[in-house]
Amino acid sequence: MKTNLTEKEGRVVLSIEGDLDTDTCARFRDAIAPLMASAPAAVEIDMSKLEYISSKALRILISLQQHVTEQGGKLEATHVPPAIREIFDMTGLTGSFIPA
Repeated sequence: MKTNLTEKEGRVVLSIEGDLDTDTCARFRDAIAPLMASAPAAVEIDMSKLEYISSKALRILISLQQHVTEQGGKLEATHVPPAIREIFDMTGLTGSFIPA
C-alpha cells in the first residue's frame, strides 16, 4: 500500500495504491494523521489504483470522513474501481463517499 497527499485546486488529494488491508491499516492511519490533525475544507480520495479494501480500512475512512465533516469540510472518493465500488455498495457507504 502506498499513499500520497497533495493539494490540487484548493482541496487535499489522498491517492491510495495497492491493498488497504489489516496489515497496512496502521501505515494508512499514519499517512492520514495530517488530515486528522487539521481541518481541510475538501478532501478527495483518489482510489484509481486501490486494489482491495478491508472492513478495518473502511472504518478508518469513516472516521476520517466524520472528522472532515465535523470541521465543516467535505470528503469524497473518486475514480473508484468497480470491485471497490461493489464493497461500498454492499456496506451501504456508496452515498456517503461516492458522488452521484
